[in-house]
Amino acid sequence: MKRKIISVILAVILILATYVPIIEATNYQTQKDNIEDKLDEAKDKKDEITTEKKDTMQEIEDLDDSIIKYESELDTLEVKIKELQSDIKTKENEIKKLEEDYAKKQKLLEDRLVAIYEEGQITFLDVIVSSESIWDYLSMGTRMQELTEADNKQMDEVESKRKEVEKARNQLKENKTKLDNSKKSAEAKQKQLKVVKATKQTKVANLSETEKKIQKQIDAYNAEIKEIDRKIREQAKKASGIYSGSFSGRLGWPLSNTSANYNRITSGFGRRTAPTAGASSNHRGIDVGVGIGTPVFASADGYVISVQRTGARGLFVLIKHADDLYTRYQHLSSANVSTGQYVKRGDLIAKSGNTGVGSGPHLHFEVLTTPYYMSEINPLTCGLVDLPSLRY
Repeated sequence: MKRKIISVILAVILILATYVPIIEATNYQTQKDNIEDKLDEAKDKKDEITTEKKDTMQEIEDLDDSIIKYESELDTLEVKIKELQSDIKTKENEIKKLEEDYAKKQKLLEDRLVAIYEEGQITFLDVIVSSESIWDYLSMGTRMQELTEADNKQMDEVESKRKEVEKARNQLKENKTKLDNSKKSAEAKQKQLKVVKATKQTKVANLSETEKKIQKQIDAYNAEIKEIDRKIREQAKKASGIYSGSFSGRLGWPLSNTSANYNRITSGFGRRTAPTAGASSNHRGIDVGVGIGTPVFASADGYVISVQRTGARGLFVLIKHADDLYTRYQHLSSANVSTGQYVKRGDLIAKSGNTGVGSGPHLHFEVLTTPYYMSEINPLTCGLVDLPSLRY
């Protein structure tokens, strides 16, 4: 009986010995599965955080664009306000002089009318009676006609001056209204700019250290672009009214079809993944993947507003065309034109390169409606450029 009990116990021990490793293995697998699940969750969370950070960087860039836009608009309004203030001062001085002239002429006319009244109205009968001869009559008649014409002319001059004064006053009133509206608009934009800057600072504070370094570089480039625009504004003001040429048809493609990759678009207009640190993810031109030294040609007749070398854009050429159109060619290796030079459509203006911020050799080409940042339009869809058959 004892032997039987011992046999049963040994059998149970053997069975347990067989299943314990299985149970432990199952537990380990379960633990592993749980850990892997947690790892997957962590990876997903990391991806979410990374995406969120990328979104934050994009939001900051959008805010930067808004800041530049508001600052540009404020600069324009400031210029407009100064011009209006100057016009108002000039107009006030003009009105003062016109009123003085008007008062003098009115006094002369009044004195003349009083004299006529006191002397009595001269009639042709008076002239005939007082004339000793036909020659006296003709002479006195002529003088009388001259006197009447002079009186009429004087009255016309007085009325003309009155109208000039009235017109000047209306213009002054209109300028003062424009000035008031411009000041209100500037005040509103200052408030909007303050809000946008505060929002940007909050978002920048939440970036990683690496992203903060990139953002610092972007801020430096934006400051540089602002300074570039300031210089361009001065140059554009000097060039105002200098160039009034025109072009027929559409803007020409800036590259010859004999150049390698003349039609290969490596980066389009608008949203994109920034190709390198500091580069914009909101592309304001198009990139054509030509090599260093490829000839670049003027898209139309025009006047060279600016040739500059900067950290962000590298070497670039900005040309004013007719009908408020401008073209910019940047990241150049060399320029064949200088500021203040007139160019014809198809003239060699530069050679492409890899200067400034970029991921490799290419030509960055822009079409603008003003010479300033934020007025760029898509060269591929604006309908103003004679496009070749494009490759992507």
